[in-house]
Amino acid sequence: MREFLRKWMKFFWIAGFFSLFINLLYLTFPIYMLAVYERVLYSYSMSTLTTLTIMAATALIVLGGLDFLRSRLLIHVGVDMDNTLSRPVFSEMLNDRCRIGGLGYTEGLRDVNTLRNFFSGNAVFAIFDAPWTPLYILVMFFMHPVLGYFAIAAAVILFLLALFQEILTRRKMDRSGAMESVSHQFANTCMRNAEVISAMGMTPGVINRWRETGDEALALRNEANSVSGAMSAATTSFRSAMQVLVFGLGAYLVLQNQSTPGIIIAASIIMRQALGPVEKIIGSWRQTVEARAAYRRLDELIQAAPAAEEMELPEPAGRLEAEGASLSLEGKPILQNIAFGIDAGSMLGLIGPSGAGKTTLCRLILGLWPAMGGKIRLDSYDVHAWNQQELGAYIGYLPQDPELFPGTVSENIARMGDVDPEKVVAAARTAGIHEMVLKLPKGYDTWVGDDGVRLSGGQRQRVALARALYGDPRLVVLDEPNSNLDDAGEKALMEALERLREKKTTVVIVTHKPALLSGVDNILMLKDGRVAHFGPRDEVFRKLASQQQQERGHNPGAGGR
Repeated sequence: MREFLRKWMKFFWIAGFFSLFINLLYLTFPIYMLAVYERVLYSYSMSTLTTLTIMAATALIVLGGLDFLRSRLLIHVGVDMDNTLSRPVFSEMLNDRCRIGGLGYTEGLRDVNTLRNFFSGNAVFAIFDAPWTPLYILVMFFMHPVLGYFAIAAAVILFLLALFQEILTRRKMDRSGAMESVSHQFANTCMRNAEVISAMGMTPGVINRWRETGDEALALRNEANSVSGAMSAATTSFRSAMQVLVFGLGAYLVLQNQSTPGIIIAASIIMRQALGPVEKIIGSWRQTVEARAAYRRLDELIQAAPAAEEMELPEPAGRLEAEGASLSLEGKPILQNIAFGIDAGSMLGLIGPSGAGKTTLCRLILGLWPAMGGKIRLDSYDVHAWNQQELGAYIGYLPQDPELFPGTVSENIARMGDVDPEKVVAAARTAGIHEMVLKLPKGYDTWVGDDGVRLSGGQRQRVALARALYGDPRLVVLDEPNSNLDDAGEKALMEALERLREKKTTVVIVTHKPALLSGVDNILMLKDGRVAHFGPRDEVFRKLASQQQQERGHNPGAGGR
């Protein structure tokens, strides 16, 4: 985040420079009042009054102009901050979701908005004005040392009130923000599973769980807000009391012949201006705390991102190999010493019981997760070290539970990028969904998603398959691609696999269906995270059949159960 802040540092310096003159010009009115009392009322000089009034009016106009420019400058910083941070933060949030041991951070864009509002709001103005409080106190010393010491005491007490508020509210605000994030994530999960919740009568239990988290967050925030409200009220009352006391103190000095009547009003005005920024800081403390927490979370997100390795590599042919690839999660081995190799344009069937590590291996093949031991290579290059944006153009991926994005069918097939109609139709034809799409209300321009046409699970899976095949990728990974398909969809999938073979596309397909394995070249069987069998399809099937016969021989009664 410091790298980003340096971009706007020059604007902050300019705003600080403006603040110097703004705070000097804030002295216009008390000096004008002092001059009127000390000179005009004693000399009865109309020309002096006219000159002083013109000078004061000019100074106040300049003050208004500088204040406006400072405000516009900081608003520009806030907008530019949003434009600069939103894209990389959103990108890192997506990467974090794919990363092993990611932060699970979902509030990044909201935190960017928090920083934008902070840097273009009243809180930051108070921070720019607070350093000039000593200037006002110095002016009060020139009026009378007693007034100066009184102003110092008042400022110190206000500062201690702000420090006390920080101590009382910081931990509660941090915990409340964390609990609100958990509650928000739980609510989003519930929205995605609304049908399951409603069908099985889970609504009361889900609401109770959501409210438990929400009530705890609300209670913490209420406690923090109560403290902040009490401190703000105390600050306002204290500041008003100080203005009354400084007025009385000025009058006392006049009665003691140690000052003049003009000092009474001037000192009261300057005292208000001196304590104003401190009071504003206390009043905007909640916004300041939230901005600081947002900065810390964004900095943690950006710091967690691994340094990108710029690798300009040629278009891959599609040869895929694993060299002793291993992976552990939370100390538990998931994949152990995975080794295999397939030629470009061949098809690999990935099989094994549930929990064997098939989907995890797919993530390593796609470069989403790094192998903790060994390597996964595409055309001899470590796939995880490859620039993901460059590699993505040559990769097609169909996950177990594919989702479509709010947008048109063509936009979804085109991977939410610029729509190339020829490539979209070509991908749809390869996936065997061209006719299906044409039957939709607006064909390829049909809007899908939560606020559009609700496609069936099979239709979503087939559109997601076309998305995976968009742009003729060199490597396609299909994780249970027929889990939601009917007979017609499965037939179309088989035809799509044949078209990929004709295009010499390397395909890795995870499936339990023998029909889909009939066209693969090699079989890789995982068991407990290890390679149980690997080799040509027919050879592996013979080994499996022989193994099953041996198991039946050892347990002859198993077949009759």
